[in-house]
Amino acid sequence: MSGTDLPALHRRYVALAGRFKAAWTFHQFLQGLQKIFAEASVPSHASELTEIHAALKNVSENLTGGGGEAVAVALDRVGRQLDRTMSVLSAADVQVTPPLLRQFFERVKSYDDQILAQMVRFYLGIAAEEGIAGDRLDKVDFLLTKLAEETDRVTGTVAMRDPSRLRPIFEGFWAAFEDITAEADWVEDRRAEVGSFRKELDHLGDIESFTASEIVPRYREAKRLLGRYLFHPDILLSVVETNLAIKNKIRGDLRVEEKRILEESQRILSDDEARAAAQAGGPDLSQLRRAYDEVERKQRADNLKVEDLAFLRREVEELRPRLLINPPLAEGAEGGGDSADQLLAPYLRELIAALEETDNRVPPKEAALSRELFHLRLEAREVKAFRRLYVASEGDAEHERFLLESAALRHRVAAEATEISEILDETLVTREAPIFERSRRTTQLAEDYVQRFGTLVENAVRAGNFGEAQQLQLLRMRLIRDYSGLWLLVFRPTN
Repeated sequence: MSGTDLPALHRRYVALAGRFKAAWTFHQFLQGLQKIFAEASVPSHASELTEIHAALKNVSENLTGGGGEAVAVALDRVGRQLDRTMSVLSAADVQVTPPLLRQFFERVKSYDDQILAQMVRFYLGIAAEEGIAGDRLDKVDFLLTKLAEETDRVTGTVAMRDPSRLRPIFEGFWAAFEDITAEADWVEDRRAEVGSFRKELDHLGDIESFTASEIVPRYREAKRLLGRYLFHPDILLSVVETNLAIKNKIRGDLRVEEKRILEESQRILSDDEARAAAQAGGPDLSQLRRAYDEVERKQRADNLKVEDLAFLRREVEELRPRLLINPPLAEGAEGGGDSADQLLAPYLRELIAALEETDNRVPPKEAALSRELFHLRLEAREVKAFRRLYVASEGDAEHERFLLESAALRHRVAAEATEISEILDETLVTREAPIFERSRRTTQLAEDYVQRFGTLVENAVRAGNFGEAQQLQLLRMRLIRDYSGLWLLVFRPTN
């Protein structure tokens, strides 16, 4: 084998091995998809991929020896077999809708960045012949965003990872397109164009304005028009940053409005007077019912669009005055105070950081008394709530999060009671120090949590889960004891 032949054969081998790894990862994804979603019909490709793997292994063992012609023939054979397998996998991918792919990765937590990167490389591998558009653009877009994000466990918001860590991965994607180049000025213009969508988000305060702006379809079209240039590292970094900004917008401001619209829709549909008025020839509720059912169906399929919510909102706002049903007060509207998330975030963050330092193999009761957690005065059930949320993904996530939030609330109560007790001047009598205003909000929040605990205890008893009811009652009484002390400091009469 000549010195010229060896590097060429080695490059061919590396390229084929990379394509095989992407194909194998996608094959494993299909198999995992069928395990979770029984309705997903996934053909088996294991035998072909096993043969390709064996052939590549044989090539690697003979690559540096003699017989260059035999190695070249083997690589040709592997290439043809891999082309056929990629075509079959590509056909199977047509059956994988974007919502199904999203549901899979939202449900399966045990994957690393390499799996996401190899999934993207699989789509790049079939892009040369078929291109990336439509559903495939949506799927690649989701994978790239998932690869670029990191989630704050306390607030639930997502942020972009360090670009210096992402750039080498994105440069690897761009290297797949050997036949195209881009002028620096053109790239900068496209990067700024993508960034302009992030700036526009700041002016879209509700679902109506968000929908009317058509920012999502316009942004999606801008990404489609980029074609393969979407994967230029500089452009792609701006794309994922904008993707995350839109994701946070929908999860944050718009998710609150989503909850309100659904609750008000249900309120109208379950209102006896509204139903009676409809039956007596008044406003027809059937369209509202269809819109509400459609939103619920799309929620279950993880395919809910902002446009669906906007339509439901218009139905509600049109019916409300005709039915003489008043809209519910917005959360926190009376006092304009902070939300529970804002009040508890720093304490919840400290709590989670401490729990992450513990050994998850230790029994919860023992962990609660450990050096890392002792100062937080946690109960075993609260340690278990953390593990169910962040370690094993078990139980009702909303229920377990509430228990962690109540523990963080006790932590806040204790901190504020200590701060007030240490005040030695006349503000203790006049209650003019800022700590008293903060503590009044804390006691109001604690009253809400105590009421919610009462409901949870009742539900557990009705379900016959007496062990859980007992643990919840313990947590409820601990919160009552702690916040009662703070209440006395804040509201005790001054004379």
